[in-house]
Formats: sequence, C-alpha cells, structure tokens
Amino acid sequence: MDEIDLQTRSPLWIDQPDALDRLADLPLDARTRADTEHFITRGYTIFRGAVSHEVIDRVLADTRSIFQEPERYVVRDKGAYVDPVQIRELNVGHRIIDLYAISAAARDAVFAPTVANMLHAVFGEPAIGIQSLSFEYGSQQAIHQDTAYVVSARPMSLAATWIALEDVAPGTGELIFYPGGHRFDHYLFSGRYKGWSQQRDGQESHREYLAQLHAQAQARGLEIERFLPKKGDVLVWHADLPHGGSRITQHHTRRSLVTHFAGASVGANYRKVIGENYHELAHDSGHRFTSRHYLLRQLDEQGRGSILFDGGVSKRRLAEMLGR
Repeated sequence: MDEIDLQTRSPLWIDQPDALDRLADLPLDARTRADTEHFITRGYTIFRGAVSHEVIDRVLADTRSIFQEPERYVVRDKGAYVDPVQIRELNVGHRIIDLYAISAAARDAVFAPTVANMLHAVFGEPAIGIQSLSFEYGSQQAIHQDTAYVVSARPMSLAATWIALEDVAPGTGELIFYPGGHRFDHYLFSGRYKGWSQQRDGQESHREYLAQLHAQAQARGLEIERFLPKKGDVLVWHADLPHGGSRITQHHTRRSLVTHFAGASVGANYRKVIGENYHELAHDSGHRFTSRHYLLRQLDEQGRGSILFDGGVSKRRLAEMLGR
C-alpha cells in the first residue's frame, strides 16, 4: 500500500461500500444500530443527555481548579503554549489540553456508556482518547476536517466527540458542520498528505483546502447545520466531517470538552516521539487514554498525571523564579 492509499483509505468497516450490509449482521441493540447507521450515512450521531449533570459539574470544577493549581495544567492560546500561572480568566482563545489526564470526571464524561458503545461499534475495537481540548468560549475556527490537523499514520482511523458542559445558546460560537460531508473527495496537501504542515505545504494550500470544503458542499447541495445542545448532550463525528465554530455574536460562555480518538490498533502518532513515556491508561469502559502532554503510567492519589510536555512553559517559569 503506497503513501496515498495509507492517507486516504479507511481501515474502518463503517467506510466500506458494504457498511450498511455489515451493520445488519452485527449483534447490536436497536439504539446502537440506529445511531451507527446515522453515523455511516451522515457522519455524526447525537446522544441527548449522555453525560449526567453530576459528572459534568465535577468536570467544570476540575476545569476551574486551574486558578488554584495552575502548574498542573497545559494551555494553548491561538496555537501557542501559555503559562497557566499567568491566566486570570479563560478567554476565547484558550484551550486546556488533555483535561482527562488530571480529571477522573473528564475520563468518565468522555467514555459515558452510550458514547463508549458507539465508539466501539465504529472502530470495531477499543478506542484510545489521544487528545482533548476544553473550551470556555466558542473556537470560531474555520470549517475543517480533523484529518488536516490531528496527525495519524492512518488519518481515516479517527473519530471525535463534543460534550456540552452547559446549554448552548445561538450566537455563542456554536459548533457548525456539513452533514454528509465526510464523503467529500479527499484533498491532499502537496499531492500526498491528508494532514497539513505549514512548513511543507504553506499557507496558500491551506486557504485552498478550506475553500474547497465549501465548494464541495455547494456542489452536493449540503447546508450547514448548527449544534445547539443542552448540558450533557454529546456529538460524535467522523474523522472527515467538515466542522468548525461559528462567529461569536453574543459574548457568553460555550463550555465544552472535545476529544479525538484513534482505534486501538492504530494508536497515537506521537508514540514514536515520547518513546518509553508512552502509556495507555485503561478506563472501566474498556477504552483507553494516552497523552503527549502528561505522564499517565503512574497517577497520583487524586488520579492525576504529571506534565510531560507543555512547550517549555514550566521550564521558563522555573528559570524566571530562580533568576529572581
């Protein structure tokens, strides 16, 4: 199999031409079967009330702990790592990275039972949470596909979830997507890759990539759908579903937790980067977590991992302290 085949050919049964026939033969309950069929044909599934308010309230409490124990958190703002110690409030650009590495509540939210069942059905094996992003406000990110940014040896073996940590109101940067857009023709950067590299591919190809998503949607008669969930609702989507954050017109929070997954047989691409520090943390659901940013091999008494990589933030902070 050549590089282009590895990039574009999905190893998942849900993407095969006979997926609906295979679905009919699977020993699934009626709800999981219907949800999986919707995922195959539309590229996403919504689970209403999948995560209890009690679990979500604990996730929010762990998120707010960034102001009491900032040194435990990894945060990015508009693509750059920033020092949580200097954060006085979470703004539109902030993304807390891999909250599940320091929050047992986040781990339980990510693998809520109905969602865990769906992920196992989609992958045909246990899923591994390979990255999470916690948002206080809408991202306002342009419509894109995760395969362009979440690097994987098999880009089409990815999925993601979006958990509403509060009721989402119109105008708060709500999630938008093109239903059915997961079947768009593949765009290959530099003619070979699903993932975009600024250094290799440049900005012009990135602009072309974003524009062609809307062009393909228009050609197929697809219209944008908005996700206005209630607290506890979960959206599960396909690796190639075009999605983004709408423009914020009402300055109000849109608290959410996004997680990206790979199948257990594929795993995280950064495994080769972190070497012996790579570890897959088992969850009661039968699925797992791993992290580029935290050591998960041995959690502390509160079930939290220690920071492995934060873009040099903690080292700079220490140097500044010693220099005083």
